[in-house]
Amino acid sequence: MSQLPANPSDLLGAFKRVAQRAEMAGPAGDFHYLKLDKSGTWLYGADEIEVEDESIWAINPAALSTGFAAWDQSTKEGEEMALLTDEPILKHQLPDVGAKWMPQVAMQMKCMSGEDEGAEVVYSTTSMGGQKAFKAILATLTERIESGATDIIPMVTMEVDSYKHKKYGKIFTPVLKVVDWMSSAGTPAAPEVVEAEEVEEEAPAPKRRSRQRA
Repeated sequence: MSQLPANPSDLLGAFKRVAQRAEMAGPAGDFHYLKLDKSGTWLYGADEIEVEDESIWAINPAALSTGFAAWDQSTKEGEEMALLTDEPILKHQLPDVGAKWMPQVAMQMKCMSGEDEGAEVVYSTTSMGGQKAFKAILATLTERIESGATDIIPMVTMEVDSYKHKKYGKIFTPVLKVVDWMSSAGTPAAPEVVEAEEVEEEAPAPKRRSRQRA
């Protein structure tokens, strides 16, 4: 995975071009909030619908955002975000809201397969794991743009990693695995053609993970 360009203006120019080409851009749509809960389960919406295993989600590259959020325990006291193509939010200019401002990242995603197909979500987080996943997507997308590819919308599966914390025990972290790319017109990248041997019987479909509601 390549590092981000040394010159920030190069990256800004690249993402401005992405924003012009990406038809997914913009606030339109009925978005649900997506989260990774403490048990390591991806959930979205007010009913906390469990994301289907191996479902594929498209990330809107023109809506990647960074900024800050202020939390007082479980209450968000403030939020200031800006698209990567806009002027960045400066922490020292933020108002006093009675809670500490923490760096936050956000992205818009749309499900492209399975039971959740068509669902649109916003994933925003101040966690270190979430910011690491965001930076990984950003680096991969930057590499894709610099290669001159026209399919620049990353299609990912939502996965989970974990580590052991001395105080809090097992901590789950988000992993957004890029499995394909899509053009702004909604056309997937041309897949690599691999010849498969003919089989006499169709293999049984794997069992799907049950979906839970609160």
